Amino acid sequence: MNLKSGRIEGFEGYSQFKSVKEFNTHIEMWLAVKKHEFSKGELVGLKRLVRFSAKVPGVCNAKIGTLLKAINEEYHGNGISRSTFKRMIIKAKDLGILTIYETERKNGSQSSNLYSFNSFPQPLVYPPNFTLQGFAFNYSYRHSS
Repeated sequence: MNLKSGRIEGFEGYSQFKSVKEFNTHIEMWLAVKKHEFSKGELVGLKRLVRFSAKVPGVCNAKIGTLLKAINEEYHGNGISRSTFKRMIIKAKDLGILTIYETERKNGSQSSNLYSFNSFPQPLVYPPNFTLQGFAFNYSYRHSS
């Protein structure tokens, strides 16, 4: 894909969220079911990526170095390694939390990636006493916190 790098506002079409509040709700749901898949350091990286994904809800095009610098400053020199951050990105992608797009500069060389968070998959919700091909179902969905 020949996605050109640019200002974050140019990537609004990659957002799956109408607001930061909606984005945060989906992140909370993802973490409720997938947090155990990440190490402590990877969670630090994921949470920083989430914080950098607020200008356009769920989308970030910051360089890894910029994200690592912010983490390092927050933790007073005790940040995470580049390899830990990359491991987190791969896990989040494999778990369906993130979609990653490579971007390129005008001269064709690779630029920073575009990270787009995916919405949490919603279960099918059927009306009470739903009937399908002669079978009666009594479904009710309750979100457990």
